[in-house]
Amino acid sequence: MRHLQQKVDATIRALGGYFRPLSGLARLIEEVGEVGEALEENDDLLLKAELVDVLMISTCLANQYVTDLAGQHRKLDTEHDQETGSYYRLVHEAGQVARVMNGYEGDKPPKKTEDVVPIGRSLARLQRELFRLARPLELDLLKEIDQTNEKNLRRDRTRFALTRDPVTEETIDHFRSATGNTERLWGAPVHEAGMSLEAHIQAALPSLRRFLRCARIEGIDGFIIEAPIERSDSLLHVKEQADQIGRIIKEQTPLSFKEAPYRIDVYAPQLGPVSPYHAEDDHRMFLVLHVDE
Repeated sequence: MRHLQQKVDATIRALGGYFRPLSGLARLIEEVGEVGEALEENDDLLLKAELVDVLMISTCLANQYVTDLAGQHRKLDTEHDQETGSYYRLVHEAGQVARVMNGYEGDKPPKKTEDVVPIGRSLARLQRELFRLARPLELDLLKEIDQTNEKNLRRDRTRFALTRDPVTEETIDHFRSATGNTERLWGAPVHEAGMSLEAHIQAALPSLRRFLRCARIEGIDGFIIEAPIERSDSLLHVKEQADQIGRIIKEQTPLSFKEAPYRIDVYAPQLGPVSPYHAEDDHRMFLVLHVDE
């Protein structure tokens, strides 16, 4: 499953980026409906193709929330599962994904007293149902998806209007390169030359608000924001930049979803190599926003 997520991510990045999450959800529901059509028509060839498509789209959504599908499937013991597949269960799990995503991305946040099932768990359950439905067809979904990836690269390169996503922002690469960090992260857009700090943070706020809604539930470790700094700048200047960014975030991100508390850690080249917050970058500092437990 880890290899599958990597292959799907490479395909999507080669195509230009992920769909907006709610657009991806619409595609997932569309493909689940087409599985139902294939079952109704008793068309095994169509069913095989649609099962692969659902696996592809569900893996895209898992990647966008930095879900460890391998870990989720180990908890479900999918590898040794022998139950008969159920289209009703497939639809149920797709509905669970939609329910949570509507809270993260849409207009219906859950009640404060309502337990939220992580999307990763429902996506793994949905995929387990795909494997169950594929078994009597003697269909190896993990092999078949290789062909789907190749088909998508040929067919979809200019087919869709793709958008940036916080899981693919170069800010994450800059931060990892500067610190060696390997956590599960989302990132803000990179800072563009000539852009004011306030405008830069404003561009990051939509993704940051989404992060505050879902990070604790989905286990996303942090949200990276970069800001311009020179190695020769004083530590006081670093503090002033961080304070300004923190002020904008506090003013613009009311905590209306589970009242998630957060903290901000600052990484900069001015903090020496012995510091856990040292960033080996001559031109950037980084703020990492964590949602506290």
